[in-house]
This record gives sequence, C-alpha cells and structure tokens, in this order.
Amino acid sequence: MSFKYRVGIIGCGRIAGMLEDDPLRGKPCTHAGAFDQVHETKIIAVSDINKNRVNKFGKRWNVQNLYTNYHEMLNKEEIDILSIAAWTRFHHEMVVSAAKSGVQGIFCEKPMALSIEQAEEMLHVCNENDVKIVINHERRWDPYYLKAKKIIEKGKIGELKTIIGNVLDRPHKTKKVELYGGGTMFHDGTHLTDLLRFFAGDPEWVSGYEERSFGVEYIEHTVFGLIRFLKGTKAFIEGGGCRNYFNFELDLQGTEGRIIIGNGTKELYITQKSKKFSDFNELERVELSEPDQNANSFIGGVKDLIRCIETGCKSNSSGEDGKKALEIIFALYQSAKNDGKRISIPLSENAAVAEY
Repeated sequence: MSFKYRVGIIGCGRIAGMLEDDPLRGKPCTHAGAFDQVHETKIIAVSDINKNRVNKFGKRWNVQNLYTNYHEMLNKEEIDILSIAAWTRFHHEMVVSAAKSGVQGIFCEKPMALSIEQAEEMLHVCNENDVKIVINHERRWDPYYLKAKKIIEKGKIGELKTIIGNVLDRPHKTKKVELYGGGTMFHDGTHLTDLLRFFAGDPEWVSGYEERSFGVEYIEHTVFGLIRFLKGTKAFIEGGGCRNYFNFELDLQGTEGRIIIGNGTKELYITQKSKKFSDFNELERVELSEPDQNANSFIGGVKDLIRCIETGCKSNSSGEDGKKALEIIFALYQSAKNDGKRISIPLSENAAVAEY
C-alpha cells in the first residue's frame, strides 16, 4: 500500500468533485481532486443520498465502495480521513458520527454548522475522541492571501487600520432560515468573516443591518455592518447586495499602503510623495511579486490536516477558526434584529443563535 490514509467522502456534488470538470477553474478545486493528487491519501469510499450521483462519482474517481447511507459507510469501511461535502445543515450530525466512528481527521466544508451551539458540540466531540478537524476556508492556504498576510506582518503597508470587504451575488429565492442558515453572507460570507480574523485578529463588537423582504423566517437578501477588532482595526462589510454578478474582495488599508485582493484582483499600493500636489502623499501602485504558482489551496488544506494528524499541531483553519467565523455572522444577524445595536464578541449563549 503506497498511501497512508484511507479517505471517505460524504456528498458527491459540486465541491466534492464535479467542479473539476469546469474548464475555467484552476485545478484541483474540489475535495476529490485534492485527495487524488496528494500521494498520502486514497479515496476508498463515498456516500450520497442520490444513487445516480454516487455511481457517477465512483466512476469518475475510480472508487468501488459506494453508499447511499453514510452511517453504513462509516460502519463498514476503515476510514482514516472523512471529507464532508454535504449541505451545511447535515455537518453537525456527520461530524459527531464520524468522530465517534474512529476516524483520525475530518475535512469539513464551510460554513461549519447552522449554529454556534452545533459548532461547539462538534469541537467537543472531536476533542473527546482525539480527532483533528479542519474547516475548508480554502483562502487560508491560497498563496496570494498568504502573501498578503506576510506583507502586512512585515509592516510594508504600515498599521492595518481599515478593511472594506464584500461578497456580492444575485438575489436568493425564498429559502427557510431553519434549513439554509442564511443567505450570501452565511454561505460565501463565512470566507469573508474568516479572512477578517486571518488579517485583523479577533473582533470586539459588531453593528449590523439587513434587508429581509420575504420575512424573518426566510434568508436575507443583504447584510452589511461595521466590525471593531481588539487591535483597533475597523471593517465595513456587505454580503448579498442583489447584484447581477459575483464579487469577492477585500480592501486592506494601512497607514502606509493598501492591498486589494479578491477573485481576480491582486493589487499593492504604497505611500509616495504626490506627483500632483506639493506637500502631499498619495498611494502609488507597485508591482506585487507572484507567489509560488505551484501552490494550491485545496491541496494545502489536505496536507494541513495530515500535518495535524501526525504532529498534533493546530490547523491553519481549525474548527475553532470555523466557529469564530460563524460567530461574526450570527452577531451581525443579532445586531440587525435589534436595529444595529452593538453586539459584543464572544457571544453569550443566549445570543449565539440568531433568533427571528
């Protein structure tokens, strides 16, 4: 056996493996694609409630052990690493079941869970069973975001003062909060709130506002808010926005410069003497050197999990990080419910789940 870790995957949809067939995306861009390229791992079993889908997945990735019930898969197969690429509302029960089944590590899609309470129980059960859990906030392994973090840590743009962030998308259809958790700010915005912590550290409080035209029991169209961080950085963010395009972007503004980074955007600006006005400084765009072109965020996530299993170290995108990304989102929802009232973080138990 040339590999070390037997992998099981729950969910056979887009992020599990289908997106590898998108000709425009860099590869690998899915769970299966990453495990297939990491020589220490081999996919030995997959599960999906859709029998036709799991059969196609098995043929695509040369997997023989196919299931429509993940409990049966966990009971019958000797799985070292479980990859969870199912709907968010199932993450909690799947992680708890997997942690009790004897797996060594779990690679779980974002958002981590539908509530802080669920996330905390997931962490507790994993810790109790000595199981490492990594949340797939993949930009934490992306070479450009890692480079941006190094630039900030080296002081090249001075003290980080303000972050303007957005994840913008078209309006969502009517979907129940109890099933989907939230709109764009929840499902894609978890990357945004996670990166805020990645760059600025832990938050102190948030003030949020929302547009929820279908009613409080349905997911929102838009959430926007102000976040104050313990180190003094401020963030202004928006999720949703009812646009006819998708955009994910962070504008990281320091005392001596600025980094704009997102899907398709990678720009660095440094303070220089103005060429237009005497006694003024202005920002001038400078070349941003390319990071390692061979690095891949999905492979980075898988290797990070293996490193945690073998050394006991903390992941660059741990379960605790996943929970704290959720905490910012639920604090925004809670604030919006109370007309923008400041909500302190960490949330109290009573405020941990947004009530509508």
